[in-house]
Amino acid sequence: MSIHDPSKSKDIAKKTGLSWQTASAELTNLNKYGVVKKGSTGYTLTEKGFFLITRISYLPDFNEWSLEDFVSVHQIHRIPSMILKDFGIWKRISFKEFIPTDYLATEKDSINRCTRQYRIITPYIIKIDISLIQHKLDEIPFKFIYSKQGLEQEGAIDYLNEQKEHGIQVRIVDIEDMYLTGRILDVHEAHISFRISNGDFDLTHYIVGDDEEFVFWCRRNFHYLWEKGTPYEPTKPKPF
Repeated sequence: MSIHDPSKSKDIAKKTGLSWQTASAELTNLNKYGVVKKGSTGYTLTEKGFFLITRISYLPDFNEWSLEDFVSVHQIHRIPSMILKDFGIWKRISFKEFIPTDYLATEKDSINRCTRQYRIITPYIIKIDISLIQHKLDEIPFKFIYSKQGLEQEGAIDYLNEQKEHGIQVRIVDIEDMYLTGRILDVHEAHISFRISNGDFDLTHYIVGDDEEFVFWCRRNFHYLWEKGTPYEPTKPKPF
């Protein structure tokens, strides 16, 4: 069973070796608990169901699992399987709603708290007031991952050239390979979000935490996308 291609109950029964009656009863229960979804052409896995099959050897206590609602409306299945298996084992996390303009307004404070490294993953090229962080640029490395499609934004190339000029390391990935967005502050805090059901990035609702396992997990995602990315090289003005 997959998250995209529906399977009929009789086909599931055949693959699992169960009788059709038993398979149908089990699918009804799984549908009740949000693990599968029944449609007009069959059953598909939900985001929760996809998560469960990657974690069958270690399942959270769903009576206390705070991530269930978040998982149900975000495309968790896009996370690489070797990273997804450790999703949700964290303790000190919360959920925070950011208005995009508020998120940028907190950037300076976030950067000032960093003593080792500041990292961002975002599909859109962001304009940063370099003068506000100049002192930090001389102290710690900055690494940003942007989407290739973000280069088409008005002013994007100018923003990128300015960031590179001031020593910010930038890599570009295809937006189809980008499955999360957020920022990582050193090794002590991270804010991340994912794509919602229609494929758009959720730039409002974030998982926020300072749990060591959570921050380490976010760093693994950053490293994965960083390795997939291509270093951005400033474009030179075309000669007249």
